[in-house]
Amino acid sequence: MSPRTIDILRKTPLFATLPDDDLLRVADLAVSRRFAKKEAVFREGDRADGFFIVASGKVKVFKLSGEGKEQVLHVLEGGQTFAEAVIFEGGGYPAHAEALTDTELLFLPKRPFVDLLERHPKVAIRMLASLSRWLKRMTDLAESLSLKDVETRLVFYLSEELKARGIPAKDGAELELAIGKNVLASRLGTVPETFSRTLKKLQDEGRIAVRGNRIRVLSAGSLFSILPH
Repeated sequence: MSPRTIDILRKTPLFATLPDDDLLRVADLAVSRRFAKKEAVFREGDRADGFFIVASGKVKVFKLSGEGKEQVLHVLEGGQTFAEAVIFEGGGYPAHAEALTDTELLFLPKRPFVDLLERHPKVAIRMLASLSRWLKRMTDLAESLSLKDVETRLVFYLSEELKARGIPAKDGAELELAIGKNVLASRLGTVPETFSRTLKKLQDEGRIAVRGNRIRVLSAGSLFSILPH
């Protein structure tokens, strides 16, 4: 266990409010693992033997259709956890996970962590809160993909990202995309070409301005009026 491990855990919502004694117990279980860009963390169906915390870098969690089409479920950054649900069920991981950049993860093995939860129920209560947030993310994803067209899905995504970062959805609001446009296209259930055309359309209509990976809202009223209420 290193002081850096403790530091990472303190910045992780799942463990941030734990008292020092419990934090040290969790840190004793954590194992650092490093992954190169595009390296698989796990594949769907691999034996689920624990869950992960992103210490640095980015990870995408995704599903593949029978035809090989990728649907991104989550993109995770420093301090975020993933695959927590496997702690409470057997079997394999329900999706794929891959490093988007050179990435360091903390791995928490299933059986020792379950033993910790049984001895310290307050850790389990915080775990349930984390799983509730995961369920909300999945609900938001299902809601966005149920929207009829890519334009509406993109505007919904921009609205949710602004909200998550505490940025008012008004003229002049600016958002830096945390992920590449190809990954975001998959996250929105479309292909890069359609995503690019949709961005260009919104820009040509004067609703947004795009520069690199930054998107500025030019006409919030027009842009967000297409969202269902």
